[in-house]
Amino acid sequence: MDDEHERQWVQSAKGGDRGAFDALIELHGRSVLRYLQHICSSQADAEDLAQETLYQAYRRLSTFQEGTNFRSWLLTIAYHNWVHSKRKRQSTEQTTGALDSMPAPAVDSSLVQSSETYEAIHACLARLPEEQRTVALLRFGDGLSHAEIAKITQADPATVRWRLFRARQTLRRVLASWLPGSKQVK
Repeated sequence: MDDEHERQWVQSAKGGDRGAFDALIELHGRSVLRYLQHICSSQADAEDLAQETLYQAYRRLSTFQEGTNFRSWLLTIAYHNWVHSKRKRQSTEQTTGALDSMPAPAVDSSLVQSSETYEAIHACLARLPEEQRTVALLRFGDGLSHAEIAKITQADPATVRWRLFRARQTLRRVLASWLPGSKQVK
């Protein structure tokens, strides 16, 4: 898939062509769902937020700026939906007096070869602070640049680089204990 085809689909979708929008979602929808699966507390939450993200993208298509990355735009909407959902949940929990207990993020087990690897990745992601987990998933899971991640998370690019650096340190340290024959990194 080249950028020119994507630009044509965006133009057609903005003009009301539902098939063109469906083609864009076919191309990028899995990235949105995969990203949300890593940061949401459950598969059901990830699927709900993915659906909401695609619905909002369709409704807001006129706001998409030509020349920008469509996938990054979708991931920005997904990120903000997740933040909004999390704030809403925390507000509800505070109102009812419930404790804030966020389960470890979901990881698609079909992407991992063994149950040990799955456990290691799940444990590592769960140990990362929210901001670090977000930038790590966007960088390594979706291959986005520091600038794209900064735009999505509304953080300074230097902050993104710092969070990514800290996430790598934590991941190395935690994964080292899972890998046979590896030295413990401090």
